[in-house]
Amino acid sequence: METNFHNIDTPALLAEESILLRNIRSKQQLADRNGIGLRPHIKTHKSPYIANLQREAGASGIAVAKISEAEVLAVHGFDDIQIAYVIIGDKKVERLYELSKKVRKISCCVDSITGAKRLSDYFFDRGAVLDVFIKIDIGYNRTGVEKFSDILELALFVNDLPGIKLNGILTHAGMGYGAKTLDELMMIGYDEGTIMGKYAQKLRKSNIQIDEISAGSTPTSNFLAQSKEITELRCGNYVFHDMIQVSLGSCIISDCALSVLATVISKPSNNRVVIDAGSKALNLDKGVNDKVTLSGYGFIYDKEATILRLSEEHGVIYHDCEKFEIGEKIRIIPNHACTVTNLYDKLYIVDNDKLIRSIDIEARGKSQ
Repeated sequence: METNFHNIDTPALLAEESILLRNIRSKQQLADRNGIGLRPHIKTHKSPYIANLQREAGASGIAVAKISEAEVLAVHGFDDIQIAYVIIGDKKVERLYELSKKVRKISCCVDSITGAKRLSDYFFDRGAVLDVFIKIDIGYNRTGVEKFSDILELALFVNDLPGIKLNGILTHAGMGYGAKTLDELMMIGYDEGTIMGKYAQKLRKSNIQIDEISAGSTPTSNFLAQSKEITELRCGNYVFHDMIQVSLGSCIISDCALSVLATVISKPSNNRVVIDAGSKALNLDKGVNDKVTLSGYGFIYDKEATILRLSEEHGVIYHDCEKFEIGEKIRIIPNHACTVTNLYDKLYIVDNDKLIRSIDIEARGKSQ
């Protein structure tokens, strides 16, 4: 299929194959060196093709956010899937049960007695058992149980329920995305492992079996893996990286595999050009968790210019003395790879100027 990727119509999503494969190898080697499993979260790439590359590299399983993502992976032969999300709602519980009959191993999260009881009732009534993780909040202030007394109460309750089995505890230190320095990020990563290890130890002293301690995010993963407390590293963005990761210091520009290909469609003034990639192609993220860390809407390769404005179909670039031509195609590293990937149906795998293959982003748009 080799051809010049500049022949692709725009806007289009590209992934540099050599960087993609290097990122996959690097994170797997980190996990292997520290004797822990790597369970990549597919919310970043949303692609069975890339998930299979991660599995071939040694991933212990796959994590997803939504049942619909898990359903896509199951069709493609993935049989160890963790839904790192709290499952609430009768229709979702029914779909989870149906999915559990098609794969070897599936699990989800609970953070309430109400949620655990509903899963227990449904699976027990059908003669099945579902693995669950207690979701713990160690400071992100999203879902999860905060106080150890409440964690213990929920664990004891789950232990006595039929139809579900407590597999372990799980957390996500998303507050790492708010770190102001690399030292702060490092401490969040170390604390993530230490806190979860202490909770697991205290639960075991209360005769509660904890087989797995699952944690992770891309920015904290290098530090978390060294803590020796967790059994499973769970991160996703590393496969592509993006400008938010660059701003945090967790990677550099040359580690970013993903880019958006756009075309210059207008030169209204000496310092302003317009491209055909707007918010529907690049998204409006300038940081994560309401933290603004970036001045523009992506990094433009080989240009001294900034994308300062996005409307739905237009990106407005300002520059001092850069050269742009109408019809010229440019590559842009997005600010947030996960949300940008969700905007596209296809991903083009490239090697420098060569188009190697195109793949369907089959789990995009899966919000339920």
